[in-house]
Amino acid sequence: MIDAGIKFPTRGDYTNFDAIKNVLLYMFQIPTDSYPNRKPIPIHFYGIPYIGYPPKAEDVIAQFEAIRKRQRCIIPQQIWHMELSFPIVFEDLTSPYFYFADEIARLFCWRYPVCYAYHDKNRETKNRHSHFHFGISTSSYIADYPPLDAARFQSYLAQMPAIAQAYGVHLYHFQTKEELKCLNLSTIF
Repeated sequence: MIDAGIKFPTRGDYTNFDAIKNVLLYMFQIPTDSYPNRKPIPIHFYGIPYIGYPPKAEDVIAQFEAIRKRQRCIIPQQIWHMELSFPIVFEDLTSPYFYFADEIARLFCWRYPVCYAYHDKNRETKNRHSHFHFGISTSSYIADYPPLDAARFQSYLAQMPAIAQAYGVHLYHFQTKEELKCLNLSTIF
């Protein structure tokens, strides 16, 4: 059994006008003026129309934003940014942990657009460890479907430990109760 942690990067409340764009550009390591040396990585997504192959980050961003604009019922928070972190670097890109990450993404995709990307370097510490970043829209692609608020999000999070167990993963979370409170989450699982 391997440990894996769920973490929510707490860089704001994701209510700013460019929250979707900022999260997805970071996830997909698209170069920006602030980070010109990034090297783009593969994009995995569900819940948006076919946008061609290989998909372009700009098209994924445009779809997330268009879905939000079409909904009448939205919340100020535009996106959830979640990280699934492992203590090792995967040597094999066909590792079952990639399937685990995909199954986590598919939890949300029946109602909400979701994308994810694999990283193996920590931006702050420069340490290497495998982790997946997930971007989950708070707006459903289903017309008039309720937004993914904190209470609804927690119901999805509660399903993750059972999925983890099927992959031989012990799932835990990084955040303190105070940090969770800032995210409007009372618990993760």
